[in-house]
Amino acid sequence: MDQKFSFSGSLKKLKEYVDSQLELVKLRAIARGSRIIASLVIDVSKILLALLVVFFLAMALAFYLGQLFNNYALGFLAAGGVFALIILLINLTKGKLELVLMDMTIRKTLGKWHEEDDHLEEDRLTRLKKKVAKAEREASEIKQEIENIEDEHEQTAQK
Repeated sequence: MDQKFSFSGSLKKLKEYVDSQLELVKLRAIARGSRIIASLVIDVSKILLALLVVFFLAMALAFYLGQLFNNYALGFLAAGGVFALIILLINLTKGKLELVLMDMTIRKTLGKWHEEDDHLEEDRLTRLKKKVAKAEREASEIKQEIENIEDEHEQTAQK
């Protein structure tokens, strides 16, 4: 049970630690990146479906206005005019709208990026507690070995 300190063993443990930390960083980046990509796919799907809804509502508005005017061409022209006004309003508020959309995008992306961090911190705390307990056990074993070696040394010194 005679354990001696070895630099090669320590370097090996250090290399294993660095390798496992690099692997952990990679896995966290993959998890966070995939969460962000999944969120983007869902958002793009929502946007496409919203565009379909707007298209059908525009068609319904055009036909409704066409019936009111007794001329479908005039109804489609009036519906187009409504959308032209919406585009004009968007262009007038472009700067403020860009800032709001940028802020929302950043908040959502960072929210998805940090979403898992709380869970990871709890896991990290648990792992650290286990490491501390293991280190305490190992320290106790080393202390016992030192006492045994000291006892053996005293016994050989007495002879």
